[in-house]
Amino acid sequence: MLRILYLYPCCVLLIALLRPLDAKTVLVEELTKWTLRNETTSLRIDVARVPSGVYTALRDTYGDLLETENNVALSWMANQTWTYSNTFDSDEIGHDNLVNLTLHGVDTVSRVRLNGELIGETDNMFVRYSFAIGHLLLPSPSQNTLEIELLSPLQEARRRAQKLEEEGYAGAPPNCPVAQGYVECHRNMLRKMQMSFGGEWNPAALSSGIWKPVAIEYYKVAILRDVDVAINRNDTHWTMDCRAFLSSPASENFYAKLVVYASELLDEPLVLDHQEVNYASAILEFKIHIPQDRVTLWWPNGYGQQRLYPVLFSVKCYPSKEGPNLSSRTESQKLLKIGFRTIELVEDMDKSGRTFFFRVNGHPIFMKGANYVPANTLPELSAEADTVQHLLKSAHDVHMNMIRVWGGGLYESETFYNLADYYGLLVWQDMAFSKAAYPLTDDFVASVCLETRQNAKRLSYHPSLAMIVTNNEIELFLVKNRSELGENSARLEKDYQALFMGTLRHELTIISRNDFSPRPGPMISTPSLGIAESGKELAIDPQHPSFGDIHFWDDDKDGFDSDTYPHARFVSEFGYASLPMLSSWQRALGNGTDVSNESVAALIRSHQHDPKGFIPILKLIALQLPFMLHSWDENIEEFIYFSQVAQAMTSKTAVDLFRTLRTDNHTMGALIWQLNDVWVAPTWSCIDFYGNYKMVYYWAKDFLAPTRVIALYDKSSDSLNVTLTREDYVEHADTRLYHVQINTYLWTDFIAKKTIARAFALGSNELEARPIPLDTFLYENHSKEEMFLEIVLEDNDGGTLARNHFYPVPLKNVKGIKDPELALEVVGPDCGTAKPPYANSFSLRITVKSPALLVYLELSHPDYVKHRHQFSTNGFTQTEPRKTVHLEFETSSECLKLTSAHIKVQTMNQYLI
Repeated sequence: MLRILYLYPCCVLLIALLRPLDAKTVLVEELTKWTLRNETTSLRIDVARVPSGVYTALRDTYGDLLETENNVALSWMANQTWTYSNTFDSDEIGHDNLVNLTLHGVDTVSRVRLNGELIGETDNMFVRYSFAIGHLLLPSPSQNTLEIELLSPLQEARRRAQKLEEEGYAGAPPNCPVAQGYVECHRNMLRKMQMSFGGEWNPAALSSGIWKPVAIEYYKVAILRDVDVAINRNDTHWTMDCRAFLSSPASENFYAKLVVYASELLDEPLVLDHQEVNYASAILEFKIHIPQDRVTLWWPNGYGQQRLYPVLFSVKCYPSKEGPNLSSRTESQKLLKIGFRTIELVEDMDKSGRTFFFRVNGHPIFMKGANYVPANTLPELSAEADTVQHLLKSAHDVHMNMIRVWGGGLYESETFYNLADYYGLLVWQDMAFSKAAYPLTDDFVASVCLETRQNAKRLSYHPSLAMIVTNNEIELFLVKNRSELGENSARLEKDYQALFMGTLRHELTIISRNDFSPRPGPMISTPSLGIAESGKELAIDPQHPSFGDIHFWDDDKDGFDSDTYPHARFVSEFGYASLPMLSSWQRALGNGTDVSNESVAALIRSHQHDPKGFIPILKLIALQLPFMLHSWDENIEEFIYFSQVAQAMTSKTAVDLFRTLRTDNHTMGALIWQLNDVWVAPTWSCIDFYGNYKMVYYWAKDFLAPTRVIALYDKSSDSLNVTLTREDYVEHADTRLYHVQINTYLWTDFIAKKTIARAFALGSNELEARPIPLDTFLYENHSKEEMFLEIVLEDNDGGTLARNHFYPVPLKNVKGIKDPELALEVVGPDCGTAKPPYANSFSLRITVKSPALLVYLELSHPDYVKHRHQFSTNGFTQTEPRKTVHLEFETSSECLKLTSAHIKVQTMNQYLI
C-alpha cells in the first residue's frame, strides 16, 4: 500500500507549507500488490502495481500481445472474466472520518466487492468511481479484501447489442469495423476505447484491467478533485476565473476555507474564509486579478515562451461554522501550472465562405501538427511518461504547434497535457466517440454525461487545451450513409442531435463562462462546417471546403501533385501510409524467432488491416518511383524505402500547398494523420511503435519550419511558384530581407549550371509568392529529365535558413543519374578511454562522386536498434562531395561501438541506374 497525503510538493512554493503531520490532511492510500486470477482460479499471478491489465500482467507467461501474430493468438483473454484482488489494513477507523474507495480508471465492465459485499459496478473506463466503504472496513490488524471482477468485454458488448435488439431497438451501426484481419464487433455498446475493437490501422486488443490508480481516501467532509482556471484579460489585468470542484457525500451544506498560493503572481496568498458550500453543487467560485506586468504570456511552439506559473489551491472543508476539528482530515490541495493566454476560433464570413482559424494572444496562427493516437493500444501502458515525452518532444522538435487527440482513443493522462503545456503544443481534444451511432438508453446517457463532466473539469485549466470536439466523424458517417441506413437514418440523426448537439454540449457548460469564452467551442463533430454554421440539422456536406475543417482522403488521386489537394479552411486529417523500418519488423517477431525475409513478409501481411490492402501504397509508389510492384515480398527493404519516400514526398507537397494558401487566412491548419503508432504495421504514422522516425518525420523538420521556401509546379502556366513564408510573432514591426537562390543541377556532377536569384522582404507572419516560368531554369539542350533544382533560402548576412529541392519529372523518369560511389565513415567515442555516463554521439561522414538522390540511413546493429536514436537528417539529396550527418543515442549506460557496417544506406540512384 502506498500512503499519500493530499499535498503536492513543488519547489520553494511549498516549503512554507510543509509541517509535521497533524492529521489535518486528507489521506490517500494507493493500493499496490494485487493478485490476478481467472474465473476458474486455474491461473493466478501476482501483480506488483497498477496500472495493470490482463494482457500486460500475463505477458511473461503467454507473450507480448503486439509481437508476431499474438493479437489473434491471445484473443482468448478477452473472452474470459478476470479478477484483481488486494488485501489492505485500515488503521484510520474510528477517527471520525469518511472513507471512500476511489477507482480512477477501470477497463471496463466490472463488479466491485469489499470483504465479500458487492459495493458497486463500473461500465465506463473514462469515469472515476467512488464508493463509501467506511461501514464495511475491518479494524486493524484485520485485513480487508477488495476484489474487482472484470467481465469479458467481448461477451459484454455482444450481450448489450443482443439486449437492445430484444427490446426492439433498431440498432446502432456500424456493427463491426471495416478492416482486414482480426477485428471485433459492437464497439459502440461499451464506453471503452473504441480502437480496442480493431480497425484499418490497429489491432483488436480488447483489454481488461485497472488502467489508473485505486485509492482509499480518508476525509472529514469533502475532497478537492479539480480546479477549473479560465483565463481572461482587460487593459490592465489578467483574471483567473476559478472554480474549485469538491467531492462530498454530504446531505446538507458545509463550510470551507480556501487559500491560493502563487508567489510569482501574488504578493500575499488569497484567502477565502468560512465559505458556505451548497452540498448539491459543491463548487467554490472566485476570481484572482493579476496586473499584466507580472505575467509573461504562454505561446504555442514557435511563437514565444511557454511560461507556466505554479499555483497551489488548498481547501479545508468542515461541517459547521465553528471550523475544523484538529483531529479531522479536512485539508486537500491541488497544484496546477497555469499559462496565461487567450485563444479564439475566428469564423468570419469572407468571399469564399467562412474563415476557420485560431487566434492566440490576438495573433492568427497557422496550425501545423499531427493527430495523436494512444501511445499504446493497451490503456494501462498509454501514459508511460518516457514514451509520451518522446512523442510530444518529437512533435515540438519539428515545429509542430498543435496535436489533435483523436476520438477513437482516450482522454489522455495528466502527463500528456502537462507536456503539451511545456512544449507549446495546442491540443484539439476529441471526446471519445468515433464514427458510429450510440444507443440512447438512460444508463448510457447518464454515464456519458458523467464522463463529460469529469474529463472537462480535469483538463480545462491547461493552457494547451484549444478546443473540445464532441465526436470524430459521426456526422459525416450519418450523412454519407443515409441510403444504406434506410428507414433508420432519420431516427439515428435525431438521436445524434439529442446526444451531441443537446446533452453533451450542455454538460460542457460546466467549464464555460457567461461573460467570456475561455476557449472556442465546443464544436460538435469533425469534420464539420465549424461552430458558427452548426445548426439544428446535420450539414448536407460536412466536408465542404469553404467552411470548418475537412478530413482529406483520396487514394485515387496523385498525391505528388499539388492540384490534388483541396483549398480548404482547415485540414484536420490527411496523410499517406508507409512501412516501418526493417529492424522494427524483425523486433516485432520476438526474441529468438526466425527473422527471415519470409517471416517478415508474413508478418507484414498479417498486420495489414487496411481493407484496400497494399493497393494504395503501391499505386502511390508507381506514380513516381522505380519499384517493381509485383514483387514487394521479395524486396522488402526496397518496399520499405519506397513507401517511406512516397509518404515523405506526398506529405511535403500537401503541407507546402496548404501553407501557401494562408493569404487572407484562407487555409489555416494542416494536421497530419498520424504522429505515432500502436504496433508495427503498414500505417500512416510518422513515428513507428518503437519510437523510430520515418523519413517523413525527418522531412517535417524542413517543411514545417517557421521560415520556409516552397516550390510548387503550376501546370496551367508551366511555372514554378516560389513562395517564401514566415510564421512567427514579434511585438514590433520587423521586416527582414531574404535571398532565394535557385540552382539548376544535372544529375552528372556537383556544379550548378545556372543560378536564378530573387530577393524577398517579409514581415512577421507574412508570405509572398512569385511564379517563375519553368523554362527559365533549363540548361542548354538538356531535358527536364536530366536536371533538378536546389532552392536555397539565405538571410541578409548570407546564412542558410532553409533548403528545398524540386524534381521536374517523376523520379522514375530521371535520366543521366550515376552511381555516386557513396562511402561512409563513422567517427565516435573511444570506448577504451570513455567514462560513464557515455556520450554516444557519432559523426557519419558521407562522401559521393556525383549527386546522391534521397540518401536513406538505417541503423542495422541488432542490439543498438533497440536504443532510441536519431539522425540529424535523413532521406536527403546530397549535392556536395562531403556531408556529415550526426547520429545521437539517448542511452548513456554503455559505450556503443558503432562502425560503418552497422549503418545500412540506400539511395534512389541504385534503383535508377
